[in-house]
Amino acid sequence: MKYITRQESPVYLTPEKLASCLKAMAILDIIMVPEEDEWLRLIRRYDSGGYKFDNGSGDEIDILFEENGIFIKGFDHENELNQFASDEWDETFFQKTYAGVPQNLLDIYKDEECLHSMTFCMWYDFKAGCWMQNITEGIDEGKNYLLGFICENAMQWTELGEDYYGEEINCKVVEKVYSGQDLTTEDICIMLPGRDAENALEEIITLNSSFTETERRLLDVR
Repeated sequence: MKYITRQESPVYLTPEKLASCLKAMAILDIIMVPEEDEWLRLIRRYDSGGYKFDNGSGDEIDILFEENGIFIKGFDHENELNQFASDEWDETFFQKTYAGVPQNLLDIYKDEECLHSMTFCMWYDFKAGCWMQNITEGIDEGKNYLLGFICENAMQWTELGEDYYGEEINCKVVEKVYSGQDLTTEDICIMLPGRDAENALEEIITLNSSFTETERRLLDVR
């Protein structure tokens, strides 16, 4: 297996846009799924800050916001770089793919198996002002597939939400969320009739209060 060991700067969303999209997706998932069933949500919030995406089929993305950067770790379970499914374990894959990642971003993971659940990773260095990644030469790492689940606008999320939840979704409410407007109980009832709107709004308030200083800066909220 060949590797490009130098750090690339792949074009991706700005940190501000990424934080905004993830916030919108988290709010919409709160509306679609009550808290007692949150394991069914596509996006879930980490208590320490950041998000986990899980499509329920074995594919996952972690997006973590720290003071010095953003860390994205993706795991495409059907990808040939999935070492758990490999005929021969390749420890150098992890060494080379994680090379150059700020140590504090890796230290977040206390369980080594979590670090091994990875087919690609990338990180944004606030000081350098760019995304970085160690590319696996000639191999699809699942990055485009996994990052395709991060919806950049209301139309993309509506399509994803209708496919995943099997519900017809009112795009106007989704647009309201993506534009950063406050929701009402009426909006939530329009989005998902029968949903406990007051409960959903309380959880959205809790989400908004959970942002780290880094996220607040990116979202331009106080």
